[in-house]
This record gives sequence, structure tokens and C-alpha cells, in this order.
Amino acid sequence: MHERSLRALITAEEMRAFSRPAGWRMARDLTAIWVQIVAAGALYVLHPAWWTYAGAFVLIAGGQHGLAMATHEFAHYSVWPARRRLNDILGGWIFGAPVGIPLAIFRHRHFEHHRTFSTHEDPKTVYRHSVRGVRLLREIVRGLVGWEFIGHARIARARHARDAAAGTPGPSLAGALPPLLAAQSAVALVFTLAASPWLYVTLWLLPLVTLSQLLQTIRAIIEHRPLEERMGADSGSGYYGGTAGPFVRSVRASWWERLLVCKLNFGFHAEHHLWPQVSYQYLPVLRDRLEQAGAFGDARFDREETYGSALRKLWRPAAVGGSR
Repeated sequence: MHERSLRALITAEEMRAFSRPAGWRMARDLTAIWVQIVAAGALYVLHPAWWTYAGAFVLIAGGQHGLAMATHEFAHYSVWPARRRLNDILGGWIFGAPVGIPLAIFRHRHFEHHRTFSTHEDPKTVYRHSVRGVRLLREIVRGLVGWEFIGHARIARARHARDAAAGTPGPSLAGALPPLLAAQSAVALVFTLAASPWLYVTLWLLPLVTLSQLLQTIRAIIEHRPLEERMGADSGSGYYGGTAGPFVRSVRASWWERLLVCKLNFGFHAEHHLWPQVSYQYLPVLRDRLEQAGAFGDARFDREETYGSALRKLWRPAAVGGSR
């Protein structure tokens, strides 16, 4: 199906409505991310034990991943579309900075991803990592030891240097330092007052550079990596994996996946790429429209009911025939 015909599945009036999120629901969903983090930290502080630490570590990593997803919504001006300055202050200071994401730089790179995904110009490259067989274990190890976090930082720095040399450097890191430093100081102070400054290291920085990064990596691979059996069908297309067009997958999520991997309807990724200005609140409606139109018969799109089922098919492609 032509992209123009797909975008015609919603009217101009619906587009205006879908671009305006319900404020009460936005407040609830964004607050819930911080509630998860605070509750997980309180669990360990009030009942220190190895199992409460493990539980808090996992839940905080999932919450940090959620903060990154919320930052994505702010980057699209989807939280407070009528007041962009306030949108950026809240997104940059309260959601992005605590997890080390400078909003302006992220927005610059993310919009570039929207323009170039599945091509060699795409700034997001992690979906090129295969998770077939033992390679999944490699990705897990890379994530849990912090190597993926370091690699991501190195790639971002190299790309910034390349863009600067080309005369298009994008937003400066210097402008991003105040919210980053203020947010980290605030988080460190809270941990210090609640228990110990070491807790800031072991229950905030450590999950941030390990498990939270792994969750982001796995999610990004599932969003944009075609199934092995579909790669190479059009080797001259110019798109990653030789797909006929830029590939993206739509995933519903189980309750525990929403806790760790997929807050704010992030799994409806095909819908987001087709209609990036639409609030996350309405993406399930667009999923239904795409299904009714038979859009998932198009090789550019895939759909799954859970992240687990998608990961299994990417891990053991020979064991599963198709994706539907």
C-alpha cells in the first residue's frame, strides 16, 4: 500500500483531535513512571535485603526506560503541544535529564531517524545487531556489563563530530549541561537523604547504564529489525536487510512488558512512524485502522502481540515460519 493511502486512513479533523492528548491521562501516565521508581526505591530502603534490592533494581531500570520514552513524547511536542516552551522545560528537566538525555540533542537525532530509518544514514544503528541464536546472549552480556551504553555514547560523539565537520553540528552539549547536572544532583540528594550516597550509584547509575540500556536495545531491535527470512528480498532497495521499504514493527504488550519495556504505547511503532504527530494515547486506534485496511500484508510492516513473541522469532527464525 502506498504511504499516502495509509495516511488517508484518518481525516484531517481526526488528525487535529489525535494530536491533542487528554491532559488528565497524560498527567496520570507520566506520574506513574516516577511512582514506579519511587516505590521501587522505597521497597529497598524500608526493607533492605538482596531480593528487595534485585526487585528495586529491575523496577527502577524499567522506570528509567519509561523516562526515556516520556522524553520521546516531549521531543515530538506531544505532551503540551500548545505551549512548546513549557513542554521542553518539563521534558528536559524532569524526564530527560534524570536519565542523561539532553532533550534538544535527542530531538535533533530522533527526527533524523524518522527521516532516514532503515537506511545507512539512520543515526539509530542498534537494530542492525542480530539476536539470532547465541547472538542474543551477546547482546544481553553487552548490555548488562555497560558496554552497550559506552558504545552508544561513542557512536553519538562520532556522529556529532562528523556533523560538525560537515557544518551541521546540531544542538550543543554545553546548553544541555545545566539540566543534566541539576537533575543528577537532585537524584543523588534524594538517595543520600533516604539512605546513603552509595545508593545513588548502586540503585540509579548502575541500572541506568546496564539493564535500562539493555531494555532500550532489545526494544529498538524489535521495532526495526526484519525477520531473517524476509531479508534480502530486494537487495537493491537501499534499505537495511534488503527490504522493499523502510521496515517497522507494531507490537502490543503484556502487562509486565508495559512495566519494563513498553510504556506510553511505545510498541505501536509502525503507527508512530506513519503519524509521528499523533499522541501515544491514540496509537491503538491507528493500529485497528491499519489492520482493517490490510496494511500488515505489506512487507514494510510487521505486527506482533507481545515483545516476547517478536524476540523469539528474531532469536530462532528457522523454528517459526511467519510472523502472523
